[in-house]
Amino acid sequence: MIAAAAAVIGGQVPAPQSKPVTPLQAPPAQTQPRPPAPTTPTPTPTPAPAQPKPAAPPQTTPPVRRAPAAPASARGGMAITVTDQTGATISGVHVTVFGATDRNGETNASGQLNLPGMMVGTYRLRFASDKVITFEREVTVAAGRVADVDVALNPAPKPAAPPPPLPPPAPVEVPRAATGPTGQPQSLSIPDLLEKEFVGKQPRRESLLSCSGNTRTTMLQINEPLPERRYADGDIVYYVVGGEGTLKQNGRDARITTNTFLSVPRGTSHSFERRGNRPLILLAVLGGEACEQAK
Repeated sequence: MIAAAAAVIGGQVPAPQSKPVTPLQAPPAQTQPRPPAPTTPTPTPTPAPAQPKPAAPPQTTPPVRRAPAAPASARGGMAITVTDQTGATISGVHVTVFGATDRNGETNASGQLNLPGMMVGTYRLRFASDKVITFEREVTVAAGRVADVDVALNPAPKPAAPPPPLPPPAPVEVPRAATGPTGQPQSLSIPDLLEKEFVGKQPRRESLLSCSGNTRTTMLQINEPLPERRYADGDIVYYVVGGEGTLKQNGRDARITTNTFLSVPRGTSHSFERRGNRPLILLAVLGGEACEQAK
């Protein structure tokens, strides 16, 4: 107050201190509410189509589980040497091993055979060759060891000498067949002979045409069945001159007609029978039996 009064006294009125003017602030703008965003309806999820159940795997036989391979320390081997009774080695001897590990092989030029990597156990060995007698023995294989197998074999017996050839058989002397008397040359006409010696109403008729040595020729005329015939030492052939008939040979029937040729070996039974109204006429030639009379 004292200062104010002094100022007044001095004739100066101090200027009033003005308050700082606060700049006018614009009224806050009224925020217009935003319209709500359009809502998109949430789509209803479409259920996925049912997946078919996977087919059950086919029934299979469970795999056979193999025992794990034995470690190398659980295996062993064999070192085989084959000799004869004098100690000389034998090559080419076939060795067959039966057991947990089947093996086989042949001894080399030094008579030796090595079989490594064999399972532990007892084995049966067979030694065979053309040179020696077959021999068998047992060998035990231990883990991590090689068994030394020394075998002395006996030689195989020598094959027996073949028997000497048999002497050739002595020649068999075949007795000479009896030979009938020698006949005469013949030449005749069959039709003319039939006119002279026709059978007519007779059951049968046999006419001798020729006979020389062991050959006999006859003509047969048959009205009724001819009894069975069999020549033990002779072969006979027939030729049908006329008529028709049946040949019965070894239980079989065969039809025969004019101009038929027939051959009957020795020892074969046979007979003839007429067919039709005419007689059966045969020309027969027998060879191998001696003629009773020459003609």
